[in-house]
Amino acid sequence: MFKLISGQDGSEDPNLMDKVYRFRHDFFVEHLKWEACRKPDGREIDAFDTPECYHVVGLEGDEVVSYSRLLPTTRPHLQTHLYPEILKGAPAPSGPRIFEWTRCAVAPSKRESSRGADAVSGPSFTAVAEAAEFLGLEGLLVQTHPILVSRLMTFGWDVEALALPCPYDGSTILPICARLMPETIDTHRQVFGLSGSVLDIDTFDLPRRRRIEAPRRRSA
Repeated sequence: MFKLISGQDGSEDPNLMDKVYRFRHDFFVEHLKWEACRKPDGREIDAFDTPECYHVVGLEGDEVVSYSRLLPTTRPHLQTHLYPEILKGAPAPSGPRIFEWTRCAVAPSKRESSRGADAVSGPSFTAVAEAAEFLGLEGLLVQTHPILVSRLMTFGWDVEALALPCPYDGSTILPICARLMPETIDTHRQVFGLSGSVLDIDTFDLPRRRRIEAPRRRSA
C-alpha cells in the first residue's frame, strides 16, 4: 500500500512520520553513506520537510519499504537552493504545478529479494505518478543518474534534460524535468503488471489539504 501524506497533515500521524524519517536515515545515511545528513536521533529530516511538501510512503504492514518526497518549486527546493551549479546557469521550470521529486528510496532488503527490485520499486514509481496526477501536477524536477532517464521515458514520461550530465559527490547526475503525459500511468501499470491504482488516496484529507487545483481521479 502507498499513502500520500502532506507535510501539513503529517503531524497527525507522528508514529508513521517517525518511521519515515528513520527509514530515510537508514537508507541515505547508513546505506548510501550521506554523512552530512547523519542525525544523533537517527531521523533524517531537513529544511525542506515543510508543511508544503508531500510524502509518498510505501508500506508493507506497518513497515516503511519505499519513499519519495515532492517539493513545491514555488518555495526553496534542492535543485535551485542546494546545488544550483548542476544547472550550469540554465533556468529550471517552476510554478504551482511543477514539483521536485527527491529522496526516492526502496528498502535494500526488498531490492535484494528473490522477487526482484520491480516488486517494490515499480509500484513505488507508479505511486509517484498517481500522486502527481491526483495533485494536478504537470511535471517533476528530478536529479538522477543518466541511465534512469531512459527508464522514465519507458514508463511514459516526457523527459527534458535541463543541463548536461555532471559529476557530483562521486557520481554522475543529470537535472531533468519529467512531464506527466496522458498515457504515463497506464504505461506504468502495463510495464509492471499492475491491475489498478496502487496509491491509497481515499484516506487523504481533501477538505484540509492545500488544493493545487481540483483533484483528478482515475478509474482503477
